[in-house]
Amino acid sequence: MQDWTPFLQSVLLVGLGWLLGGLRPWFGKAKARKADWLAMKTEVSIWKRKADQFKDEQILGPLYRLPIVNYWNSLMNRIASGFADTDQIDRLSDFFLNANGFNRGLDNIDSYIRSGFKEDSDEIVRENTRNRVYANEIIRLYPNVIEILDKQL
Repeated sequence: MQDWTPFLQSVLLVGLGWLLGGLRPWFGKAKARKADWLAMKTEVSIWKRKADQFKDEQILGPLYRLPIVNYWNSLMNRIASGFADTDQIDRLSDFFLNANGFNRGLDNIDSYIRSGFKEDSDEIVRENTRNRVYANEIIRLYPNVIEILDKQL
């Protein structure tokens, strides 16, 4: 009769090594996932603060822009890795589009001023009004977006 103990020990140790080898990449993915959600949450908080500031100020074209790169890249990373809640993706994307539109409006005002338009020109006033709508939407959507991001963390 053969003793199967050394063979079984080897098989168990190989299996354990295989399982332990898979833990490091899994934890790495978990860290990346959390980093993406945190990057999005950070930018969302900045957007809200800047939208409030814009509403309170009477400056037509402030020099700041909303940071959007990390948010967009992180959202695309999460979708690519399997985040598939379409309702949440729609709400996160809508929030991003408001921030992007706000930045585009500030860029348009800047280009109007550089082109020699007066600050009370119809083009600048119209763009500023549009930006106030974007700022209001960012403020309105903020609680829903923060709720989504907090659930993911």
